[in-house]
Amino acid sequence: MGVLPTGAGKTVCFQLPAHLLPGTVLVVSPLVSLMADQVGRARAVGLRAEALTAEVSVRQRRRIMSEAEKGILQLLFVSPERLHLPRFSAALPKIPISLIAVDEAHCISQWGHDFRPPYLRIGELRPRIRAPLLALTATATGRVREEIESRLALQRPVRVVGSFDRPNLHWEVRLAAGHRGKMTKIRSVLRHRAGATIVYAATRRAVEAVRKELAARGLPAAPYHAGLPIRVRSAVQEGFLNDPMPLVVATNAFGMGIDRPDVRIVLHYQLPGSLEAYYQEAGRAGRDGREARCVAYFDGKDRGVHDRFAKLSAPAPETLRKLHRNLLRKYGVGVEFWISVAELRRATGGTSGSQGGLAVLRGLCRSGALVAEGVDDGGVPGPGPPGDQAIGFTMVLRSKKLDLRGYERQRLVHQAQIRAVQEYAKGRGCRREALLRYFGDPGPRQPCRRCDRCRERAPEGLFAKGPTD
Repeated sequence: MGVLPTGAGKTVCFQLPAHLLPGTVLVVSPLVSLMADQVGRARAVGLRAEALTAEVSVRQRRRIMSEAEKGILQLLFVSPERLHLPRFSAALPKIPISLIAVDEAHCISQWGHDFRPPYLRIGELRPRIRAPLLALTATATGRVREEIESRLALQRPVRVVGSFDRPNLHWEVRLAAGHRGKMTKIRSVLRHRAGATIVYAATRRAVEAVRKELAARGLPAAPYHAGLPIRVRSAVQEGFLNDPMPLVVATNAFGMGIDRPDVRIVLHYQLPGSLEAYYQEAGRAGRDGREARCVAYFDGKDRGVHDRFAKLSAPAPETLRKLHRNLLRKYGVGVEFWISVAELRRATGGTSGSQGGLAVLRGLCRSGALVAEGVDDGGVPGPGPPGDQAIGFTMVLRSKKLDLRGYERQRLVHQAQIRAVQEYAKGRGCRREALLRYFGDPGPRQPCRRCDRCRERAPEGLFAKGPTD
């Protein structure tokens, strides 16, 4: 069980076993974009690696599975959903697996900040695959760590919990009223930027609004969100890794697997919906150990964004029942099929729009009645002929019955996480101390003497060389 903060080397924890052990290391990874990055990095250090995703053609899939079964592959990346698709599940025992590595393991926990129901069933693999299991995450409270160990059936696990303390980071929360107030402060910070800079925003609309205003003021920035074509997102990632001073405005879809050590500034146009997400995103700054700045802009009205997200993530039960009935009638249980976004919209009544339909699909996945691959990537190209750009999902119904009791638990979790963010933003104490306390880190509890709260209380002149607006 490894809890290692962003930049502490989680990737090496499965790359090195892949180099040393015979057979294949199976890595469970949550996003197509992250898997693509992980495969590229593995190949760069000489490992034979492949990712089996919904984007892979039937011909490529057969080749990858053949190489995996022959033990040719050293690393095979799959989504948690693919583990439970019938064809892959049947072939899994034929692969000589030496280690199962579960990346982003906090997705297992209903108390984590990115709960993914298919992660819950990874523990079912243990009796079928006689291989050790490694769970890795950057953000997990004590409660989440306990649930991960329980769900994965880890017996007397070796626990490596790195410190959450990042003494080179300057933590700040700045009050700002509305879009205009935030942009004034953001532009002030960006005038003095060096190295790489990321500005996070909670929605696609906010990303575009921030990007346009920065461009109008002579600060061209690249946008990144799930609504952009894959080729555009890939180009933005490539530019961020190679440009001397890249500036990206993005949703939380950007950053997983992005290995750039000299990110000097991470700004948040809005605080995320959980402190886990905030720590993970802000923690992409200063991986080289040099000083870096993490600034979040806070408006009391921002909470409404996260309340709407929480509401959207729990659609009306009747809408879920309608989709379940339609899929059950057309496909039945245990049959693997592909469905386009357009068909999904029709199956939910045609009134919810693409994003609403996606929320209904996520809700059905959370109930455990459905496993769908590609949901958290916003969909992937379908299995049609080349040039067919239909976007959709590979899925299988697991149950004729729909149990929605977990919905209330998820609602309570979201509310607790949003409250914790509000308390952090409004808190009068040391920012570093507040974050360490939240994650149960036994590290230093004295004031950091470099966050905005500590500077407010410091004697005049003590922080004359520190970062300011």
